[in-house]
Amino acid sequence: QVSIMTVIVIIGASPYCKSHLVPAAIGALVGGQNVIAATTDNENTVYATNYLWLLLLSVVVSLVWCFVITPFKVLDGSAGRLGTTTFIGMNITMLLFFGPLGVVQWERYILGVYQVIFIAEEDTTLDISNVWKWTDEAELAIGYCISVVWLGVAGGAIRIAHNSTHPPEALNNVLVPSLIALTSMLLINSTGYKHAFGLYNGFAVGAYVAMASLQKIPTVKKFTLVSCTAAIWGLALTPFFVGFAGKSGFTAMLGHTTFESIERLIKKCMQQRLSRRRQEENQMRLSNDTQQQQHQEQQSLQPVAPTSQDEAPSLMIHHPHSHKPQRENSVLLKQQRRQQSRLRHYQDQK
Repeated sequence: QVSIMTVIVIIGASPYCKSHLVPAAIGALVGGQNVIAATTDNENTVYATNYLWLLLLSVVVSLVWCFVITPFKVLDGSAGRLGTTTFIGMNITMLLFFGPLGVVQWERYILGVYQVIFIAEEDTTLDISNVWKWTDEAELAIGYCISVVWLGVAGGAIRIAHNSTHPPEALNNVLVPSLIALTSMLLINSTGYKHAFGLYNGFAVGAYVAMASLQKIPTVKKFTLVSCTAAIWGLALTPFFVGFAGKSGFTAMLGHTTFESIERLIKKCMQQRLSRRRQEENQMRLSNDTQQQQHQEQQSLQPVAPTSQDEAPSLMIHHPHSHKPQRENSVLLKQQRRQQSRLRHYQDQK
């Protein structure tokens, strides 16, 4: 089933059908549901009404895409956007038509609570007489995670390498992951691995991760982290929404949005920590400046200690402007002496 969906998407992504990429992808996802014919008594019986229900589901999903997702740019560039559109339309159809009319059992929302659901919704035709051993469950869980990470990293790395050397193409984000997914499915199918169906579902989730915009996931490291987060979500959602159309894309979208939320939270915490550290440094700097200013003020206010010369008392009495009158008196005495000598000399001549 997953292989058929992949082939349909590849045909829609071909250069001859560029305008039909979105209808082909969404139509393949709608056809990938596994709930409408799941309640029939005979699996070999084909009912014509099932195709009518599929047609109704397709109409609802296309309305969601045309009037909700596209105009409001919901999840623009995020992983699993088309699959999430299908998943939303599936839930609307389930709540309005399939559930009330009895087409699909309501228990499908939490089917894992009522019966054994293999990890990654692997085919339930396998022997469950002894209910799987934990080793088989662990093996499938590890294989599922590896398949998700493989497709997400390989598809994202090839797209990054291609866009670094060539101008980006509009269909590159869909065509490359779909081709890698189909090739991986063919290789796993040729080995006859017993848990191949679970790996196929992992390839689907990883392909949706690899289809994300390179502006949202620009590095191989981020593709790896988003793929790991999506794989964890895939394991957690195994008992829920069993067989719903678009579940793989919805899982990839949850992995992408969860990773972005964690990344924003880490950045916010780091920014807060950095700002707090800067505030502490500024406070310490201000406190050091204030201490230095206080120390300088205290030094300026302290009295200057007298020197030894200042401490010794002066024996001479200093009068203000005393040097000026002494000089004037000496000049007067000299003049008087000259006058007296002149008088004496004049008297002697007489």
